[in-house]
Amino acid sequence: MTRDDDGQITILSIGLAVVAIALVFVVVSVSAIYLDRKALQAAADAIAADAASRLSDTYYLNPDGVVRLTDQGVTEAAGEYLALYGAEIGVPGARVASPTGAPDGRTAVVTLTMPADVILIPALLDLPSAVNLTVTSRARAGNWSPRG
Repeated sequence: MTRDDDGQITILSIGLAVVAIALVFVVVSVSAIYLDRKALQAAADAIAADAASRLSDTYYLNPDGVVRLTDQGVTEAAGEYLALYGAEIGVPGARVASPTGAPDGRTAVVTLTMPADVILIPALLDLPSAVNLTVTSRARAGNWSPRG
């Protein structure tokens, strides 16, 4: 005596396994992108702090002790930092993007962009294999006093 519902649990189990595997793929892919973004944000923070702490020739020409940042100085500092430490800090494909500069002469604004690979999901679906991440960080230059 056979029943009409024999083997139904196997089909349901296979369906559940497929859904669970797809969910794992999505979580792994999104986590990888999130970690790339956190690394890019940390790099932008470090670069902005570095750019804000650099003293340009204008500081030495003006004895008032006010640090004045320039767009060119911040952009150059960001490019140099990425060239020296980009691969080391985990953002080898990062580039300086707009807006990067010193809008008020006291704040270093650094914007970085980097492609982040989307792992696992593009293999299953017809999706792009990378997304473009963009982050911005700001650091304010302090006043420096020649008198300790």
